[in-house]
Amino acid sequence: MITWLPEIDSTNNEAARNLATAPEGSVWAAHFQTAGRGQQNNTWESDAGKNFMFSLLLRPAWLPAEDQFYISKIASLGLCDFLTQHAISAAIKWPNDCYVNHKKMAGMLIEHHIGGHTLNASIIGIGLNANQEKFSKTAGNPTSMLLESGCSVAIETALPELVAAILRRYRLLQQGGMQRIDEEYHARLYRLNEWRRFETDKRRFLAKLVAVQRNGQVLLLDETGKTNAFAFKEVRFML
Repeated sequence: MITWLPEIDSTNNEAARNLATAPEGSVWAAHFQTAGRGQQNNTWESDAGKNFMFSLLLRPAWLPAEDQFYISKIASLGLCDFLTQHAISAAIKWPNDCYVNHKKMAGMLIEHHIGGHTLNASIIGIGLNANQEKFSKTAGNPTSMLLESGCSVAIETALPELVAAILRRYRLLQQGGMQRIDEEYHARLYRLNEWRRFETDKRRFLAKLVAVQRNGQVLLLDETGKTNAFAFKEVRFML
């Protein structure tokens, strides 16, 4: 069930407000967010009515909490599947941003609710640029489906298709398809096995992204031949 909202602070906030009673698969979508959120307290820029802004509620109580990064994998793969259906080839910039031609098309914020050793619920918030043509100078390096394909998208008509693509990946996870998910996620990783510059709060260095571990940490091979693991907030690409 998709609930459309003309305006909301954040669809993730709305999902959280309905967490106690909403069934799995519920979706809250907005034409405009007044306080849309991204990773690391970033905001998400979007012109009203031009882009996908929604949150999907899953209840993967069967998934061990230590494997919660699989929710990120299936969400990003489902997003790539949807874009492929629209003739757009996308890569996954670790952990789950969607990049097309070295520009950011989509981002997501996933909030887990853990009970004991399993996940009680996962709220997947996604912002996907669809029909926006101009972005502010502070927006980084964004792009949109329209800019990449030349075709506009009917947001309300296409959203069920996008949600279905994510849910297909979710069902694959439920059915034990972790190996396939791992392989396809790694195959789509942005800048995989390329020498690139990274930075932490303390230093900048050259390294190759060689893998992403089951817990979501990235493995970087540096120039000395040493491989180090980093959590998402510990290291950044220098694009």
